[in-house]
Amino acid sequence: MNRLSAVMVVIVAAMAPLCGCSSTHRLPPPGSGGGPELVAGGAIFRYANKDARSVHVVGDFNDWNPTSDPMIDENGDGQWTLFYPLEPGRYAYKFVIDGTRWIPDPTNGNHEPDGFDGRNSVVIIPTGVPGGGMR
Repeated sequence: MNRLSAVMVVIVAAMAPLCGCSSTHRLPPPGSGGGPELVAGGAIFRYANKDARSVHVVGDFNDWNPTSDPMIDENGDGQWTLFYPLEPGRYAYKFVIDGTRWIPDPTNGNHEPDGFDGRNSVVIIPTGVPGGGMR
């Protein structure tokens, strides 16, 4: 690495907190798990962002509709949650932040290409989850 490249790395690293590019929004390595909590009848999606005004879950299960499934931050602490009833199967999903930013789940290492040079997170609901889905 030449001196100019080293300087650029330092500048980019210093600017990351200012642009909201914190390490909390980076994807963990593939296969590291995380993601929605599997519960009877579906999954609980969680997303942490104290600066968000709204967060929605979009995916195969709701035709990628960015307004149909809002998450709730009950006490204003930036911890957004939503229970979603899901039948056993494999589902691609993302979070939509403030109606404009579509991002994969930063806690889920299971992902796939989204067809638009980005990534979708993937959740698998096994047949052994008690209660099945509701939708």
